[in-house]
Amino acid sequence: MEEISVIVNQTPGVVSWNFEEVKAFLEESLKTYQTTIYTDDTIKSAKSDVAALRKLSGAIEDRRKEIKDKCLEPYAIIEAQAKELVALIDKPIGAINEQVKDYENRRKEKVRAEILAYWQQRAGSLPEEIREKAKNAIYDPRWENATATKKSWRDGIDAGIDRITSELETIRSMQSEFEEDMLTVYKATLSLQSAIQKKNELDMQKRRILEMERQRKEREEEERRRREAAAAAQAAKQETQPARAAEERPEPIQKAPEPVQRPVLEHAPAQQTGNRITLEITGTPIQLKKIRDYIRFTGADYREV
Repeated sequence: MEEISVIVNQTPGVVSWNFEEVKAFLEESLKTYQTTIYTDDTIKSAKSDVAALRKLSGAIEDRRKEIKDKCLEPYAIIEAQAKELVALIDKPIGAINEQVKDYENRRKEKVRAEILAYWQQRAGSLPEEIREKAKNAIYDPRWENATATKKSWRDGIDAGIDRITSELETIRSMQSEFEEDMLTVYKATLSLQSAIQKKNELDMQKRRILEMERQRKEREEEERRRREAAAAAQAAKQETQPARAAEERPEPIQKAPEPVQRPVLEHAPAQQTGNRITLEITGTPIQLKKIRDYIRFTGADYREV
């Protein structure tokens, strides 16, 4: 396509106005407002002054916008014409881009087919249930770019498959009782860290259960020992009750032998004497006490040897 240059003949517009005169007038006139103190009685005058100043400011802004519009009139014409020219150029650009896009799609499809063929060749070492997820995790869309080399995507596939194979071997090498749970998590996430975290959670849960079971057994054993001790104490109490009852049962009271009256000699003076007997008594302290009390009750004398 031959080149063409855009030539613009521009003469900047010159706008002049009495800026210095208006500025000097305002500076002198506004001094009065800057030093004026309004009271409650003159507050209406303050409102009027504000309205007048705002009207003056609005008049200046209106003139500025009017001048700007006049200055932009030539630009508005150039802007509309420039957009018309750009639209003419965009039409062939769109047509050419469609062809480029079609070529890129066909090129990418060809590369994608080569990549997937190599993937199928290498993915046989992975468990079948995770191959699709592994492919989506390993596949890099940048491999389809024109700048990507065959070596780059082959190395990427090999590294991804080796990583997954190694992590599966790591899980099995742990020989954990929760291996199946770890594999389930890994197959869902392809994250060794998540699988190990699952193992740690289950290990902790098991330790809590075992500790609770140990405490339960200790409580049951303590309760069993308590019941046995109570039963033994009750049995001992029942065995001692008959003996204690026998000990505490009062001995039959035996009447003291009536004193034997000696024959009184004729003409001999009468004399009364008591009989003496020697007894050896064996019994409990309670029984002996009762015997002493009875002897004292009868009025007889006794002497402990």
